[in-house]
Amino acid sequence: MIMMLPFLTGLLAAFCGVRGQRRLCISLWLLTVLIFAAWCDFHMTDPLGFSL
Repeated sequence: MIMMLPFLTGLLAAFCGVRGQRRLCISLWLLTVLIFAAWCDFHMTDPLGFSL
């Protein structure tokens, strides 16, 4: 479920943008960017689980 969260917030932001709710749209986009950044930081600093 946590992997779907950025896509869900992005979809909600696009929906709010279409409906004209600008402040909520921008807030949801910022939340989406923060989730992606946290997700990227977690996966970029995690050691690989296999050895070559």
